[in-house]
Amino acid sequence: MNFDYAIHSDFLIHWTGKDIDCLYDPLWHELDKSKTSTECTAAYIKRLNSILKYGLWMTKEHGIQIGDFPTQPIPQVCFTELKLSESRKHSKKYGRLGVGFKRPFAYSRLGRPIVYFHEKWKNDRLLEACARELKNKNLLNFFKPMNSSNTLNYDFYGESEWRIIFFQELLQRKLIIDPRDHNNIEAYEYFLSLSEKQQSKLEYLIPLDGWFSVIIYPSLDIKNKAQQDSSNGINNEIKRIKNINDHGNKVEGKNWPIELDLDACRNF
Repeated sequence: MNFDYAIHSDFLIHWTGKDIDCLYDPLWHELDKSKTSTECTAAYIKRLNSILKYGLWMTKEHGIQIGDFPTQPIPQVCFTELKLSESRKHSKKYGRLGVGFKRPFAYSRLGRPIVYFHEKWKNDRLLEACARELKNKNLLNFFKPMNSSNTLNYDFYGESEWRIIFFQELLQRKLIIDPRDHNNIEAYEYFLSLSEKQQSKLEYLIPLDGWFSVIIYPSLDIKNKAQQDSSNGINNEIKRIKNINDHGNKVEGKNWPIELDLDACRNF
């Protein structure tokens, strides 16, 4: 394959922080540059630190109706396979902090790209057959409509989404962690530190490993603070993750993640 002509990004990016933006900087996208207030910066630094230390949140999202087969909400985490130059537009919808991985991070956790379908699903023989014949209906959570509304703008399809969904096997192999289990001491203490609303949302945690490969910071101020202020623990957590023995990962392994701010992504 000639990678000079790769259509998709080499990274799967998980975006977070919509709640932080709504609380502190709701109009950030109206400015030419992505800037963060003091409160917003502190909240994003705390969010990044918790992701590095404890992992990505798996939450239950709304199911979709596929004919007579509604998909049940199941714990999952989502990623995009967008070119980095699309980051600003995408982060307006999901938040400005991007944490990225190479594809084996998803593969090893039974994740895969979403299968998109047209809203006139009866014309989709694959979707119809899967909805009717799959014994494990949770697998229907790997399907998603191409449009978020009746407008045919293919906005969901344009996200090139990947998902990791809950499988009992992942829990048994400790590739996901139950934060309500007091035997998982650090995760349990983290869970107890959350608000009641946050506890009701968090289902499982996915710890990071060596396939962690990029951080997209919401602003240049946050990037500088994360890199230069040792008191926030960001650098120490990255070092810890990159020293994990993750079964022969010689591609990312001990490599330090690429670090960009959101505005710099316009150039990629």
